[in-house]
Amino acid sequence: MEEILLGARQKPRNIQKAKEDNLDMGEETDLRNINGFKLDLQEKAQTTLEKIVNFIIEDGEIQAIHSEESDTIVLGIKTSNPGVLIGRHGHTLDALQYIVNIITNKEFEETERRKIIVDIEGYKERREDIVSKYAREKAEIVKKNGKKIALCYMNAVERRIVHLVLQDEPLLATYSEGTEPFRRVIIVPKENRNNKNNQEEE
Repeated sequence: MEEILLGARQKPRNIQKAKEDNLDMGEETDLRNINGFKLDLQEKAQTTLEKIVNFIIEDGEIQAIHSEESDTIVLGIKTSNPGVLIGRHGHTLDALQYIVNIITNKEFEETERRKIIVDIEGYKERREDIVSKYAREKAEIVKKNGKKIALCYMNAVERRIVHLVLQDEPLLATYSEGTEPFRRVIIVPKENRNNKNNQEEE
């Protein structure tokens, strides 16, 4: 078990190496010269992700997933070992998505660029459900005892989920504190939050 965990921690270094090497993308055909830009960018994104994934694991398969948002491309990864690419709390998956966005979009004009989402077998949707449920449970505790609660450390995407889930709570407020990667959401009774803001203004 220790060897497995160690291997999972070491894999993201390969992602960084792939980023530094730039995957030799400059030697490839310019995909923008083929058909419309949406298809070109998607093909570029798939090729980039495939290269990174194959650098880390052996059985990764990349598939485009339909997105209702015209400015978003969703790519799914199928593999027998998703844990390696997901990482702790999805941090490795977030790194993959970040790198694919940077490498893919840098060769396109700003008006042609698209947001690229990388997922593995519906992990992000499941994670969103888990974070939302966790936030609501902690919010109920705050409403009952009237004391603020600090949630566990989260990445930017997960913190945004918490803020959105609780934004319509009339008795509660949320804010983030700390420095990455040790940044978390604080849930407070709205009166306490207002008092804190008044003190900061003074």
